[in-house]
Amino acid sequence: MKPWHFMAALAVALALTSGNSANAQFGGILSKAKDKVDNTQQKAKSFQPWSAQEEQEIGQASAAKMIAVFGLVEDPKIVRYVNLVGDAVAQYASRQLIWRFGILNTDIVGAYALPGGYVFITRTALSGMTNEAQLAGALGHEITHCAERHLENEIRGKKGSAMALEEANSTGKTGDLQAIKADAFIKDLFDTSLSRDKEDAADEQGTRMAAKAGYAPAGLMQFLAAMRDAAKRPDSRKMFGQLLSTHPSFESRIAHLQPIVAGLGNGGQTLDARFHAALSAK
Repeated sequence: MKPWHFMAALAVALALTSGNSANAQFGGILSKAKDKVDNTQQKAKSFQPWSAQEEQEIGQASAAKMIAVFGLVEDPKIVRYVNLVGDAVAQYASRQLIWRFGILNTDIVGAYALPGGYVFITRTALSGMTNEAQLAGALGHEITHCAERHLENEIRGKKGSAMALEEANSTGKTGDLQAIKADAFIKDLFDTSLSRDKEDAADEQGTRMAAKAGYAPAGLMQFLAAMRDAAKRPDSRKMFGQLLSTHPSFESRIAHLQPIVAGLGNGGQTLDARFHAALSAK
């Protein structure tokens, strides 16, 4: 589907009403993750790619833990809006998954890509945006991490990571192994710095995917500039916490994106009015 056709279809979809809550959007993830118990012995598979089933199960259990810790924004219209924007961008990902997008109800500024297509953005990050193109670029960054398995490869490739240690010691264990691995994955998620090339790749591919979906390519770069400015204020720095310590500087990321955005031109839409209308929906 060409970008302008998809954007028109998205506009029609946004006009529809929906009674789904955020929990329903995630398919009863909390109850599913809680009920899933693997009673068979499994051999350790350290540093080998997870199977599609393992990726989904660990992603589901990890997402359930994130929801349990932070909670979700439950407004069905806002949740549906973020999912529609995410799906618009994710159609251009290098690997297709069942994509699920949620909004964590926290004052922390951040976005997180979990295995199996689970992508979260925080309420505060969303409130710091001014248009839909910025949201599309930010989601595109996380979609790239997920599609390319950046975090999985980084975490499982470090022998000292909680995930690597758990997988190395899992031989002969029984019970809900995926939940145990999810615990380790979430611990590593907040302690791991992705390599500069992975962050640059996610910024670049997220920008390119958003542009292919019909958005102005400067969206992500503009959002990074807004976060850079906010992080300079002493009263705001605490909101960034882990983001500042695990990611390259905003300045370096913006500098990397400038020639890419320039090369993509000035086309695409920002959809400011639609963004503000969706976020004010009650």
